[in-house]
Amino acid sequence: MPLKVYKASAGSGKTFTLAREYILMLLKDKERMSHRRILGVTFTLKATAEMKERIIDSLFALSTHSESKYREWLSSALGMS
Repeated sequence: MPLKVYKASAGSGKTFTLAREYILMLLKDKERMSHRRILGVTFTLKATAEMKERIIDSLFALSTHSESKYREWLSSALGMS
């Protein structure tokens, strides 16, 4: 996978973007253990915890057909309904 770097000021949505990209990579990869090859790096423990929480909450929401901030974008990016 290529290296992606996101730079932006505080409050601009970096954590949202990192979580979204992580979920997209998980869903695009056909291997069951793809999560072991993805590294998301932030500069604070708070941002790391927030990203982890968003990923887990969003995966749960997507798996239970609950409301997700990422559903529409992921559907479009993956070509799915």
